[in-house]
Amino acid sequence: MTRPVLKSRAKPIGELIGGTLDPLLRKRGLARAELIQWWPEIVGPRYAGVTAPQRISWPRTGEGRAATLIIHVDPAVALPLSYELDGVRDRLNGFLGFRAVGAIRLVQHPFAAPKEEKPRPPDAEVEARLTPRLAGVEGPLREALAKLGKAILSRS
Repeated sequence: MTRPVLKSRAKPIGELIGGTLDPLLRKRGLARAELIQWWPEIVGPRYAGVTAPQRISWPRTGEGRAATLIIHVDPAVALPLSYELDGVRDRLNGFLGFRAVGAIRLVQHPFAAPKEEKPRPPDAEVEARLTPRLAGVEGPLREALAKLGKAILSRS
């Protein structure tokens, strides 16, 4: 007896929320949410983490005139990126499917480094709370649970 094949109705999260971000991005001049998603491919791995599209400035007058893309860039890579702007513009227009961007302007501002959260060392009170709870556990499981408990209690 063969089982019927069930088709999954699950959808990727990007497909579900992609359209909801479009109005918010349009306010900033970014026509589509995919631009942010495509950004690492457009600028390449060298500039992906230290640049971000800030806005697209469309001309007020004249149909057919291309827009200006404003990029937030870390000052450390602004000069090398400035030599590669023609390639970035061509790749961007290729992703968009038409000549939307004619010029690119760089705005230099340092990118904030991601903060590494270090757990505080557990105090004597935390040790006192954990010891009786782990009394019935033996071996490597006890050590793992003690480590987990210290990490959780040191954050709260």
